[in-house]
Amino acid sequence: MDSRELYNAANYLVSLIKWDKEWIHFGTDSQIKFNLVHEMIESYLTDKDVLLIHRRTTSRKIKKEEMGEVIKNILGKDDFQLWSISMDKVVLFNKIGVLNKGRR
Repeated sequence: MDSRELYNAANYLVSLIKWDKEWIHFGTDSQIKFNLVHEMIESYLTDKDVLLIHRRTTSRKIKKEEMGEVIKNILGKDDFQLWSISMDKVVLFNKIGVLNKGRR
């Protein structure tokens, strides 16, 4: 799928997600807890690759080992989502420094 198709698919599927009740605070600016974010993603999204849903033109599949470098510039600054390849699990990141996870 290209970027626009991934973006549109995620926007549709997010309405079918059952979200955890608890939001997790990961911080903003210089107070971002990168270890917390990394551990959350590693334990929840178990595929070797993940889908980064950021914007209509910047959504794509990324390798998990590259993920830290890719998301570090948007963590706590933009809203985005990381999905499993099968698009059945998602971690939603909010620009105010919180995240939530959910599954279909």
